[in-house]
Amino acid sequence: MTEGLSRRLLAVLRVPPEPHLPAGEPGTARVFRAGANFWNLRLLGWGARQAATLVGFVWLMVMLHMVPDTIPMGRRGRQRAIPLAMPIALVRALETAAWGVWLVQLPITFAILRLDYELRWYIVTDRAARLREGIVNLREMTFTLANVQDIRIRQGPLQRLLGLADVELRTAGGSETPSEKAGHSSSARNLHLARFRGVDNAEAIRDLVSERMKRARGAGLGDPEDALPPGGGPLPSDLAAAARELAVESNRLRAAVARDLD
Repeated sequence: MTEGLSRRLLAVLRVPPEPHLPAGEPGTARVFRAGANFWNLRLLGWGARQAATLVGFVWLMVMLHMVPDTIPMGRRGRQRAIPLAMPIALVRALETAAWGVWLVQLPITFAILRLDYELRWYIVTDRAARLREGIVNLREMTFTLANVQDIRIRQGPLQRLLGLADVELRTAGGSETPSEKAGHSSSARNLHLARFRGVDNAEAIRDLVSERMKRARGAGLGDPEDALPPGGGPLPSDLAAAARELAVESNRLRAAVARDLD
């Protein structure tokens, strides 16, 4: 049932089951996934939220049933009953609707949680890396390894207990914000920061990215502007030819404008 529901959710949300490989040789692609304990941690949080919602429903229904149907008013024996509580039929209808919503959302939220875990992709080739996470809000980030400036491993107390960690890659142009220095996540606001979240082989990822980063830099595989020779050296032959053609066309255009002005 859950597998069929997962397929339908992917179709509705239009989420591809796997991302395309980033730039680089396909044979060099390494795929990393979140660790098994990352799923256990997320499942524990989901179960806690469902239990809290259930307790809230039960408490609300008990409170509604404890409200008296009427409240006596008046003095010296002149008592009259004033209706106070909602009709029993309305209370029962609200109870049924609340239980129905809670039961229906159970398999849906569980399927979304499972898909969010299964469809986390961290792909590294010899030239670039692509990170994808999220189901309802799909987030995908691609960057060249030659532009990586800093690699860090972050591990909180609970992650250390579960054998998990986050690998952070910061590319050129990124700066650490105060919230990041305090250990809070702000990658949604920083386009120069990428995270391999909840992995159980952080050291292997760090070493692989570091090695391929150095190779990519040595081969000049960064952004196009990074491929220019240092100090403004000679351009490649194809670029030089294009520059000459552009200069000729510019001179022709300047001469035509001068004739028109005369």
